Amino acid sequence: LLSGCRTAVRSAATQAAESMKGFELYSWQDGSQWKFSLLTGTNREKTLDEITSTDTVLDGVDALRSALEVVSPGQTITWSAKDPLPFPPGDIIQQVEQICKEQGLIFNIAR
Repeated sequence: LLSGCRTAVRSAATQAAESMKGFELYSWQDGSQWKFSLLTGTNREKTLDEITSTDTVLDGVDALRSALEVVSPGQTITWSAKDPLPFPPGDIIQQVEQICKEQGLIFNIAR
């Protein structure tokens, strides 16, 4: 009965490839591996629990690439950092930027 009341935050890989508000990208380091979450854009700030939920976590750049390949060209990807979710090193940022370019996505970094 309440299944229709679920939150609008889902992994981009498991939903329609378009969003009116684009998609939000977050990153954090777990040991030596970088993890990512690609979430549907909304008008509200996501909680840490939503961002790091096992339903949304993408392990590494290859998993992120697979999720971005599902997103329709022309969609906006906005990468944000907030404590404790930092940006990775520049080479990883460049990889993600290149993936977005190849997929025809609009890439923004919110610094």
